[in-house]
Amino acid sequence: MERHVEGARRETAGVGAARAYELVRKELFGEFGADFFRSYIDPLRLVAEMDGVLLFRAGSQVAKERLTQQVQHRLEARLRAYEPRVSATQILLEHEIPDDVRALAHARIEEARPQPVAAPMQAQSFLFDTFCQDGSNQRAYAVAQMIASGDGEAFPVWLLHSAPGYGKTHLLTAIAREAAVRTPDRKVLMMTGQEYLEQFQSALHKKRDSSAFKEMVRAPDLLLIDDFHRICGKKATEEEAFDTIYELTRRGGQVVLAANHGAAGIEGLDDVLRARLKGAASCEILEPDAPLRRRILDMRLQHHARLTPGFSVASDALDMIAERVHGSGRDLDGALSQLLIEWKISGGIQVTLEAAANALQPQLSEAAERRITVQLVQKVVARSHNMSVQQLLERTRRHSIARPRQIAMFLACRMTHASLPDIGARFGGFDHTTVMYARDRVAALVDQDPAFRAEVETIARAIRREP
Repeated sequence: MERHVEGARRETAGVGAARAYELVRKELFGEFGADFFRSYIDPLRLVAEMDGVLLFRAGSQVAKERLTQQVQHRLEARLRAYEPRVSATQILLEHEIPDDVRALAHARIEEARPQPVAAPMQAQSFLFDTFCQDGSNQRAYAVAQMIASGDGEAFPVWLLHSAPGYGKTHLLTAIAREAAVRTPDRKVLMMTGQEYLEQFQSALHKKRDSSAFKEMVRAPDLLLIDDFHRICGKKATEEEAFDTIYELTRRGGQVVLAANHGAAGIEGLDDVLRARLKGAASCEILEPDAPLRRRILDMRLQHHARLTPGFSVASDALDMIAERVHGSGRDLDGALSQLLIEWKISGGIQVTLEAAANALQPQLSEAAERRITVQLVQKVVARSHNMSVQQLLERTRRHSIARPRQIAMFLACRMTHASLPDIGARFGGFDHTTVMYARDRVAALVDQDPAFRAEVETIARAIRREP
């Protein structure tokens, strides 16, 4: 098989250095993965061909070292498969390119922007078109689209935060991809906080000089760092991040950061950097409700079906998962992956509601064991309003107590299995009609006031996370 593939490649020999590199880039993407490719290979430019030697320009000293150690020998072998005249490659920095090469017009290769390299199926799903929206993430989605289109100059720094699995990586990847298409002149760099940390520390340890790293992260017009909280607690790295944000935005660039908490909640964050992020624009993605979870399931099912033709799940089974599997999109992905196993074991028969319930029984049982009680709702609501449970239960009409009590009754109705009379009794003997009034009043405010809705959703999220 390998000989057959090699023979097919030889038939295309002589395509030219530029075309060969374009083809090889796609192969390197699959071999090294999206993160490594984006950080090191994507910025690599073919600048000249002289007597079979191809000269490439790396974006930084750090990139040059990584490419020389890990990529160059694979790059040469793959290039020769498409263009046998290639005898060797050299990876240089801008100032290392010989002057005589610059002077020889016929040796110069036009620096056309490389064609976007398609990501694997998993990464291809991280597009704006595949991001399911509702009130929990609509603002974040809108801002992300503005940044991708180049219309977000009003917020040079944007902090996107949420619990893990709520779509931060999806939006950052969508921004990077859309920006490459809509504003091709912008230099875009996306990396994770862990990559930022490792590459900066590597630059320090090897040469006690971070100039090459600084050159790499400050060169883009748009810098996106996912899981930014991973750098926190590392003083030198945080100071470098602060300087990077300052320098990049000072010259008109933009920085997009994604973290598990807002600026005030990121643990270990330096006070200076925290103050900088508190002054930045920010959006929080909230926990998806049942209707949004259902739409996410539909989208993810389509993704799985493209990878595994014929895979299908009954609609009522998806309804059940959306209602009973709370949490993030990753929890829903886990449920669908389990059903994919069930589908394969059954010989390709559609997964029914009964089959789904059996396959997901441990996951559903765990959720049932953590059944939310009225007492738990009272505890979290009281804590969120800086009062004791005893204060929350006082029979008073003071707004500072009555409104939190109404919120607690509303959430008890929504999140527990208690009846209206039972809830009223647990709040100190209120009639069930009082509970109904509180439920309906808070529901109306949630629909009318986005800020109030966010407050209630934050409390509900805290209740679900309570051990």
